[in-house]
Amino acid sequence: MKLQKAVKDETLFVALGSVILTVLMVIVFFALNRAFPDKVPMDASVLIGAIGGCAVAVGNFFFMALTVQKVAGIENYEQAYRSMQISYRYRTFLQLIWCVLCMVLKFINPVAGMLPLLWPSLLIKGKGIISGVKN
Repeated sequence: MKLQKAVKDETLFVALGSVILTVLMVIVFFALNRAFPDKVPMDASVLIGAIGGCAVAVGNFFFMALTVQKVAGIENYEQAYRSMQISYRYRTFLQLIWCVLCMVLKFINPVAGMLPLLWPSLLIKGKGIISGVKN
């Protein structure tokens, strides 16, 4: 199956936006660490969490877009619905595993690891709002 241009474009948008938001998050961690060094860490665990969370978020979005592309070609509604349901279940489960790892593994900062999971949703909603205002 060949990737459609829309899947590539949207995944690139989400990936770049997620990287930018993740860098901003690390900068906020740094600033908060300077202001409250005893309460907010700024160490390798923040960077590991940020990079891992960003990768999980972008990967989740890519697999969702890939599933939508695949389902768009299925004519049977029930089969298409089942495919989307299975994809959603697996993608959510993988995000849950990442969140558990963030909480359990001491070398991953939980906040820095889980916060990037919100970026794709925020980016897509923000893009929709901005394009709605333009029209």
